[in-house]
Amino acid sequence: MPSPLAVVLDRFDTPTSRYLQERFGEGGTPIGASSFSVACHIVSLPDFLFVVDSTYRTTAPEIFPETLEEIVRAEGRSLGERPIIAIYTHAHFDHAGGHAAIEALGSGATTVAHRYTSELFPLVARRESFLRTRIPFFRDCGIDVDVERLTGEIRDHYLALMRNSGLDFDRAPWGSMDEGPLRVDQEIDPGLEVVSLADGRIELLRFDGHIPGHLCVRVDRGHLITGDMWLPATTSLVTPGTLASLAGVPPEHCGVLRYLESSRRLLALDVDEDISYPSHEIVFTNPKRMAMRDLEIFSERIPAIYSVLEEHTSEAMRVLDLAWGGRSHYPIWKVGGSTFRLVIAHDEAAAWVQDLAALGDLEEVAPERWIWTGVRSLADRVEGALAEARAEYAHLEFRSRGRA
Repeated sequence: MPSPLAVVLDRFDTPTSRYLQERFGEGGTPIGASSFSVACHIVSLPDFLFVVDSTYRTTAPEIFPETLEEIVRAEGRSLGERPIIAIYTHAHFDHAGGHAAIEALGSGATTVAHRYTSELFPLVARRESFLRTRIPFFRDCGIDVDVERLTGEIRDHYLALMRNSGLDFDRAPWGSMDEGPLRVDQEIDPGLEVVSLADGRIELLRFDGHIPGHLCVRVDRGHLITGDMWLPATTSLVTPGTLASLAGVPPEHCGVLRYLESSRRLLALDVDEDISYPSHEIVFTNPKRMAMRDLEIFSERIPAIYSVLEEHTSEAMRVLDLAWGGRSHYPIWKVGGSTFRLVIAHDEAAAWVQDLAALGDLEEVAPERWIWTGVRSLADRVEGALAEARAEYAHLEFRSRGRA
């Protein structure tokens, strides 16, 4: 079944849309090898049952309440004996999309998240919002579109395909506006501090970068549930401010600089003996290794990013030019063979452009068009952060870490 982007590109005829149709297919995994396997972490304490993230809307009913009941039954207890506290690390559909199954547990379940999570949820967890958040990408492709009308047309298109093929439209992991908002009973903002629950056995820490208001959960000072902030195999995506601002979230809580800041904060914490539990991929020893790895990968991207900037000292650059690697179309992010991957790369490139412009490396010469000023402030920030980290944590470098 064609992706919504493929359907859109098929409806418009511009030089860029034609190129994308010729160059990019939809074969292979949409984002990454492990991206559609997501963990729900359950922490059983004597007086509380903590749930971290709800997974997808389609898988959550298999977990709540059945899996919870199996856990408490194995402990010789029953599900209603103690309060359930569900913590959403962030708003993406594979983490908060299953909220309806948690809310169906009734008054025995309290939901906890950062305020930005409930604000961003309608944008990043519902299928109807996907095209609305891609307007800058369409403009980069030379597509001028009434996105509200187009969204309705694409929905009708898929409903017709589903009816003709006998498939259920609601089996998709992305939610629907019909589900209502994400229910958050208690808004928590750790800021630069730590918020403690369950007499200090649960600690909540906030790390912006992947998405504003992202929470990590530390259990008994030895287990760190990192959500999507740090992953052992695939560097976490960075949310651009242009997307967050659509939900009224300040764009300064987004971008590469925020990610650097969060990584440096993690490196300064006493978590060397912690086991880290990312929401995707494998359980990992010492989360600082993942933070070091991300700093290294950001640094490794710098030459490719600035080689694209060097092509645009007079000719204005689009975000799309950076996303696919300039004139050589050598992708800086993994985009090969998929329009969807290219759109995800467009988000990543937009996050870099946001900070490049903020630091004076790029000058906006027309709406959403930039030229390079010859300055390398962001490169200096990234390389400086890595050099500072290596000075103290060189033994944790990803290249020399050995087995996890």
